[in-house]
Amino acid sequence: MSRLYHIEIARHAAGVDLKWVDNLLSHYSVPGVDGGRQGVARKITVDGVYHVALIARLSREMGMSVSRAVAMAGRLLESESARASIGFGLELRVDRRALEAEIDHLVNEAVEASTPPRRGRPPRREPREVHPKTTGRLE
Repeated sequence: MSRLYHIEIARHAAGVDLKWVDNLLSHYSVPGVDGGRQGVARKITVDGVYHVALIARLSREMGMSVSRAVAMAGRLLESESARASIGFGLELRVDRRALEAEIDHLVNEAVEASTPPRRGRPPRREPREVHPKTTGRLE
């Protein structure tokens, strides 16, 4: 069974802010990402983290729109050769082994440093005890 992560881990691995990852996952279907409905935390597999990180890099470093980066990351990561044609005579290749090794390192780093955020209502506070002689009133 594959390990599941929360979006903070994907955020750290991609080097982007949490809002960027949340917007990405709200607007696009990304392989390896499940959940995200109101009140349900997203669960992300390591494959999903690879996709989020590659999408962020394609968008940031190559200037691709997020929409195009989502499609391109899917093609690159699903291909055995990690190559995708981007036009006549043009091909994009990813050193998949190096990418996955770097992302795995960042995931391990993030797992050590973060805990999943609490979801839902905060725990109920117990009422404070009032000492019988101090009612809080001045007499």
